[in-house]
Amino acid sequence: KIQDKCMAHSVDLKVAALQFPLLHPSVVAVIPGGKSTEEVIANGLNMNETVPSSLWQELKAEGLLREDAPTVDP
Repeated sequence: KIQDKCMAHSVDLKVAALQFPLLHPSVVAVIPGGKSTEEVIANGLNMNETVPSSLWQELKAEGLLREDAPTVDP
């Protein structure tokens, strides 16, 4: 269901998954792994994609994210 919501907002699920933890004020870094040079480069590019706040709001409204989950860039 989360992937469907991401697709509806033109956001790749990987992008949302990589960026979501950084919305929490206690998280200062995400260190994704990569099996290849291509995956490492893709992870870096995914961190620079824009995730609209409307995606996080819709995920909360649908019960796919907790209501108290931080979803605003600190």
